[in-house]
Amino acid sequence: MSISKDEILRQLNVYFPQEKYRESDVDQGVEDGVFITDATSLANKLKGTMHDESIVEVELDGLTRVFFCRVLDHPPEPEAEDPETPREAGAPAYEKGSYLNGRDHVIVTPLEPSIGNFLICPAPQVKTRVLLRIIASRQAYEFGCYFAAKVNVGGMPVLQLTFPVVARTVENAREFRAKIPASMPFEVAVEMRGGRRKFSTAPIDISPSGMFLVDPMGRGTDLQPDESLFLEMQVPGYRTVAVEANIRHVTKLRNAKGIQYCFGVQFDLATRALASAIEGMVALVQRTHLRELAEIADQFGIDYENW
Repeated sequence: MSISKDEILRQLNVYFPQEKYRESDVDQGVEDGVFITDATSLANKLKGTMHDESIVEVELDGLTRVFFCRVLDHPPEPEAEDPETPREAGAPAYEKGSYLNGRDHVIVTPLEPSIGNFLICPAPQVKTRVLLRIIASRQAYEFGCYFAAKVNVGGMPVLQLTFPVVARTVENAREFRAKIPASMPFEVAVEMRGGRRKFSTAPIDISPSGMFLVDPMGRGTDLQPDESLFLEMQVPGYRTVAVEANIRHVTKLRNAKGIQYCFGVQFDLATRALASAIEGMVALVQRTHLRELAEIADQFGIDYENW
């Protein structure tokens, strides 16, 4: 079903009122790829985000605070089999993420920080606007949705959003962080200031200016924002890089398996040589990640070409 130009314009001005889009902007924006209105393309990008387990930024009704989530799968509930009713032969098996082909809804994890889960549903009669922002290597994609319901999927409480009518691309929205592939043995040795504690962990993503790491202490963490630490990063096939850093935030995120405790750091890049070494490490991670995305694309038919 095609969407009318009037509806596209209305949706754009609902989610991006500060831009004051006009009718003439719609045709040019669609032609230039700034606005994405094709439902298949919208579903493809959301499926790509789900398969990659990318962290998604969330804005609620224009609030300045940014929350975080991940897009989840929504497989059909298993049906109780009737022994007198044989299963239909040749019935196709459910393919991960294919619920998005129905263009009905999007399932995301509960928001972090958790106050977002209260703000997203202030009252039953209120339709909360939810903007999903996916940061890719070349640009960001912003999807306009509405909050629909709090539901359970596979025994896990999650959020159900309406399927977006339109998305827009934004250049240079945020610094891109290369996701660490699950198959990449990337180890980080951490030493807190004064040597009060040492531990090893794995990063979630990395950029030229910082990284996001798993907090092995979990709920019992003693890490604090603004605390200084020393990192020694080791990746097979690349030299060890040592750098001082400051903790910027200690948080948690949800994924399909539950809660993931994390902390983000900003590097103290004392020399250009150190900055160059980290940029080389980011490039190595990105190349490995692109190979992983190519495997996902082959398996599930996801188009990552323009990411």
